[in-house]
Order: sequence, then structure tokens, then C-alpha cells
Amino acid sequence: MKIAIVAAMKEELLPFEEHFSQGNVIFSKGPIRILEVHENLILVQSGIGKANAAAASAWLCDKIHPDLIINTGTTGSFNPELGLADVIVSTKFAYSDVDATGFDYSWGQVPQMPADYPVDVKLQQKVLTLLREQVQNFSVHSGFIATSDSFMSSVDAVANIRAKLPDITASDMEAAPIAQVASFYDIPVLNIRGISDHVGGDAPGTFEETLEKASQNAFEAVWILVENFL
Repeated sequence: MKIAIVAAMKEELLPFEEHFSQGNVIFSKGPIRILEVHENLILVQSGIGKANAAAASAWLCDKIHPDLIINTGTTGSFNPELGLADVIVSTKFAYSDVDATGFDYSWGQVPQMPADYPVDVKLQQKVLTLLREQVQNFSVHSGFIATSDSFMSSVDAVANIRAKLPDITASDMEAAPIAQVASFYDIPVLNIRGISDHVGGDAPGTFEETLEKASQNAFEAVWILVENFL
């Protein structure tokens, strides 16, 4: 199985790069870096946001065509009861900031695209079973991580998203476009992220304090899967 691991930021990808002595850069453009560290393992720094994530995914899917993409890094939790640096495995991919409801689309649905991109149930259960059996230093949760081009520090924006998407567990800025592009190629995608903050006014400061630990825990979770899947 050929696996591609995608993270937006250098800090989020760093634990993976440190695990290997070196990687061969096979593509670099703007914030995007794609490295081959093993014949069956690709590391991708996508850059932050939906446009960068879509661009990186398009190149990855078209040129590399991995068997599985794992999006990882950090996420802001909508559930204040989830612990900082715990890990969330997303159940589906969708946007929280797309509004074409005037044309009878669902909130978050890009016109002419599916309302969401669910993770295969059997794959989801396999992932959760592996992680909950082997993770020791943090908790593993599952839930819906939605994608937005905004960092969730606005109290009003958070309240609006809660009203529109009552099943939301957390927020990121890259996963849904990765899943959208990968769906064109029939490539499955997982989203496994460490909680860096709880959404709201305190989120930016908490993010800075928790980024390293959340990224490390996400790495540990993803690496368990890589060792079992490769």
C-alpha cells in the first residue's frame, strides 16, 4: 500500500520528517513540498487553507496516485470537554463556510458536488480499534471535523457554525478539499488531528501553546496506522 501523509504546516509535518534521516523532494512550488521518504510513503506539506490543499492534492493524486491519503496536523475543538492534544479521527469531510442554500443545496455543499464525503465505515472502525488499543498517553475520539478558510477565534462565527452544523466536533482548514479532489481519483482519505485549541476568543493563544504537543500526538496516532497498513 502506498500512503501519502498530508499536513498544512512545517510544524505539523516536522515529527514525520524527523523520523527519517532524509527525504527526496519530488515537487516544490510555493508553500507545497512533496517528499518521498520510502517507496510506499510520501510526505506532503500542503500549505495552509483550502486552495493550497486542493493544489497539493491534485498534483499528489495525478502524479503519485497513492492508495490512501492521511490528512493530519491540528484542529480546533467545538467540544470543550475534549482534552487539549487529544486526537480526533474524522467521520466525514465537508465545508462549514459554503452557502449555496438559495439553490437548495445543503449548508456547506459546493454546487454540483456531494454534500459531504463520508469515511468508509469499516476503515473508520479499523482505525479507531488500532488507535484505542495502542495509544497510551492521550485519548482518541471520533467526530465530524469541518473545513473552513477561517481560524475559529470569532465567537459569532463559531455560534453560526454550531447552528448550521450541530454535529460538528472540530474545525480545520484543509481536509474537505483534499477529500473532494481525492474523490475524483477514488482514493480514500482519513483525517486524524491533534486538538490544538478550543474554538473561540482564546483559541489563538492556546494554539500557540499546544501546537507542538498536538502535532506530536497526531504523529504518534498516524504512525501506528502506517506501521499496520504498509
